[in-house]
Amino acid sequence: MGKAAAAAAFAIALAVPTVGSAAELSDIEVARLLAAADRAKPIDLTGRDLSFLDLAGLDFKAARLDRANLHAVDFAGADLSHAQLAGAHLDRSTVQRTNFAGADLRGASLLRLSVTTELDLNPKAAGEAPNFAGADLSGARIFARMVGANLRGADLTGARLGNYRLTVIELHPHTFLEMADLSGARLRGAELYGVRFAWAKFVGADLSGADLTGADLTGADFTGADVTGTKFDGADLAQAVFRDMKGLDRAIGLDKALNRDRIVR
Repeated sequence: MGKAAAAAAFAIALAVPTVGSAAELSDIEVARLLAAADRAKPIDLTGRDLSFLDLAGLDFKAARLDRANLHAVDFAGADLSHAQLAGAHLDRSTVQRTNFAGADLRGASLLRLSVTTELDLNPKAAGEAPNFAGADLSGARIFARMVGANLRGADLTGARLGNYRLTVIELHPHTFLEMADLSGARLRGAELYGVRFAWAKFVGADLSGADLTGADLTGADFTGADVTGTKFDGADLAQAVFRDMKGLDRAIGLDKALNRDRIVR
């Protein structure tokens, strides 16, 4: 192997997350534990390795899964509302129609999620997006294509959604949140550079100090949003709605944004 190839292979090995070789419980065992649990007395799977399990459609009843290894788990249609997932590792998990409403995902890793097989702006793709309404995603690392995701009232303070490369060659090095609903969300200091937010809703959202450098904000609705100290350098603002906003005079880089003459005021 040549030096260049060896260096590339080494870089890929470093970039791919390390996961356990086998889950500590089987899918059936987890299903039985959940069947016997209730939300008043949720099961505690803190720090457990559940990687690669098929847990689709299960009601987790606000289970405790802090720091759990949930790599490549199938959560399609599962109910993880109000679950405790702080610091959990959900990379490459399947989250089609998964309900994370009110869940605690502080500092969690959500890289390369499997959300849909549909085309980006296909209405069916939006219908398959997970629900993060009211979830705490502060400090979380997110890299996914979640067209139409519900993030209403979610806390993304300090979250990192910006350009990310998992391997040396990445065909889609962006987070895609086209048509997502972030109304009332808290995105203070969030890293959002390069994120695809076309036609997303930021109505009443707190974006103060957020970095939207190079983001696609085509048609995004910022009505009533707080953009104090928000960076817009190189962002595409074609048809973006800028009405009744707070701190617009203290936003950064608006003079360097694309299509700023096409902003809807």
